Amino acid sequence: MQDCGRNSAHMHDRANLDEVDLALVNALQIHPRAPWSLIGSVLGIDPVTAARRWARLERAGLAWISAYPPTTPTQATAFVELSCAPGRGVDVARELAADPQAMTVDVTAGGRDVLVTVSTPDPQVLSRYLLERMSRVEHLQQVRSHPAVRIYTEASRWRLRALDHDQAARMAWDPGSATGPVSLTDQDWAIAVALAADGRAPVAALAEAAGTSTSTVRRRMARMLASRQLRLRCELARTQSGWPVYAWFFARVPPAHLDDTARALARIPEVRAVTSTAGPQNLILAVWQRSLADVQDLETHMSRRLPDLDIVDRSIVVRPVKLVGRLLDERGHATGSVPLDTRRSPGSPS
Repeated sequence: MQDCGRNSAHMHDRANLDEVDLALVNALQIHPRAPWSLIGSVLGIDPVTAARRWARLERAGLAWISAYPPTTPTQATAFVELSCAPGRGVDVARELAADPQAMTVDVTAGGRDVLVTVSTPDPQVLSRYLLERMSRVEHLQQVRSHPAVRIYTEASRWRLRALDHDQAARMAWDPGSATGPVSLTDQDWAIAVALAADGRAPVAALAEAAGTSTSTVRRRMARMLASRQLRLRCELARTQSGWPVYAWFFARVPPAHLDDTARALARIPEVRAVTSTAGPQNLILAVWQRSLADVQDLETHMSRRLPDLDIVDRSIVVRPVKLVGRLLDERGHATGSVPLDTRRSPGSPS
């Protein structure tokens, strides 16, 4: 496990973000590896100032860029609800946060104590994680899993909307297109794991991690981005975003209307993730909102607008523990990361 080593010397960095900071994060959400020259030009600031501001945000754990584990044709993902012994939810969440397969871990209020998003390269690894790894977790009383079927939208597409239309258009970035997923090599995985820890890592550092040349890194990274097997993500501490309330909804939709309903939900700005699942609740979505009242209002709005949507349960995140490999403190600030090589044996040391 990697630790960023936060200390009191950096506490002065933990202040609210100003408008330039928010615009900087928004720019990097659109184009995570954009050159500082472009970012500075779009924001109207010196490129050195842009880089310095980003370094301050990263150092304070307020914002960061990471990458999802590489997508494979046999990808197996599940949302896993955990019920724990009284008062032990945080302990369970922290133990599982050390696992690369546990991409995101939240302690929640509602019908489950902990909600874990598990990502694995294939169904066999997912089965071992759910059946073997979970059985070794102390204070864990019940496990309910929802295998993911289709992802309609995910949080790397969520935007702050701090840039105006012209600025966002100037930052627009197209990774290109590929004919489809390609077979991933060990070098591809090494590049992706390094990017999960630092999405703006220099090409030279990626080449060292993968044991190859910089030209090979550029070519392989471009290929993975074009095929969407590698996705970069600029993240902001939720408490700094203006949307401090994080909620999960569990819904049922008649199969004939599932696709249209999910696509409509994915277009709602407050919705960060929409995934269909195999199970009695066949649609799970995550939202960020400004208040609990807004969560309730959004639920009412969705139910009225989408008559086929039946929201049967919901949970509010009371403590985020891990977000796509990044370890978080109680405020949602990043404190370290877990290498996201999801191929490793579940429960093995980081």
